[in-house]
Amino acid sequence: MIGHEASILILMRLGIFLKFVLYFVLLAVGLGAGGLLMYKNYRADHYEGVASAQLATAVVGSATILDQAISRGEKEAREALSLFSMFPFVLCVEIQSSQETDLRWPPLPCEIVKEEKYPLHYGNILSGGGGLLFYVSSEWIQEQVDRELYIGFIALAVFLLLFVVGSGLLFQRVVGHPVGYLIRSLRSISQDLTKQELIRKLTEDEIGELTDALNGLLQRIRTYQAELVRLANTDGLTGIFNRRTFFEKGEELIESHPQGIYFLLIDLDYFKTINDTYGHAVGDVVLEKVGGLLQGSMRTSGTRLPDIVGRLGGEEFGILMSANDMDDAVSVAERLRQTIESTQIEIGDVLVSTTGSIGVARTVAGESLDDLYQRADKACYLAKDNGRNRVEAAG
Repeated sequence: MIGHEASILILMRLGIFLKFVLYFVLLAVGLGAGGLLMYKNYRADHYEGVASAQLATAVVGSATILDQAISRGEKEAREALSLFSMFPFVLCVEIQSSQETDLRWPPLPCEIVKEEKYPLHYGNILSGGGGLLFYVSSEWIQEQVDRELYIGFIALAVFLLLFVVGSGLLFQRVVGHPVGYLIRSLRSISQDLTKQELIRKLTEDEIGELTDALNGLLQRIRTYQAELVRLANTDGLTGIFNRRTFFEKGEELIESHPQGIYFLLIDLDYFKTINDTYGHAVGDVVLEKVGGLLQGSMRTSGTRLPDIVGRLGGEEFGILMSANDMDDAVSVAERLRQTIESTQIEIGDVLVSTTGSIGVARTVAGESLDDLYQRADKACYLAKDNGRNRVEAAG
């Protein structure tokens, strides 16, 4: 049982071509062994027939010579029988007659020949009704069959070798190279689907169709992946970064630039009143519009560090930006406040406007992003306490 499981494990680890070759060789060896065994039995019968036919021909042709030799005497008869020694498969031959004297070649009794043998009897060949009894060597027949089997075995081994080499070259050219290229491409693509080109179409056959199908599948996967990434990183309503992504990117920014980064926390004034007066659908439009205004007013490219804009929850927005000093940061915040205040949002026949209170805080050495956020939040609450629609800087 353990050996069987180990064999299965080894087969699972082999490549497709090695599995194919292994199965084919096992099949060829099994069929070849069965075929050689059947061939062995067939050729044994064939050589027995050959021995019988050659002896029958020789007996018919030498019957007259044997009759004359027997009439002359035992010595001449034995010499005549020795002519059958020309056949390598004849171990012994004797004349069977009504006479008491047995004439044989060699002169010893055939029974003492220890080599494996079988008899062939040709009766009524000689005058007076006598016959000839031959003992044919079974080992000679076996040697002839074994020689042919050896040649067959060599031919089978050469065939298997040529098959393995030839099929290996053909497999590598037709299947191995295209499939290997597809596997390498898919492994590379699996690392980052968003940065990969389409797989080159290899052939016009099934491999090419497989490549086209994979390219179509990869295009759909890229589309779905890009959409999933967008949904995971952005706020579904405003299209800007959500809270999780905002803080992730903010931590990276502060880690790489611990000085000169400012947190602008914007909280819309009386937003609950907008929801209560016009409904949440109108409130969502206001949030979407403000998110677009903040994103469009900040730097996202250029030689300076790009600003990070996100919706932190509800009507609260956050901006991380670089500035020379607090005055510059407050100036940017004031410009944003004025933009929000002056923007009127047309929703059907209704014009809706809103304002925002903004708190500004600057990074301090050794301070975490969460600490920076807390200080900006306190500054924002201070702006609300001082009348709303204003900018306050954290101490």
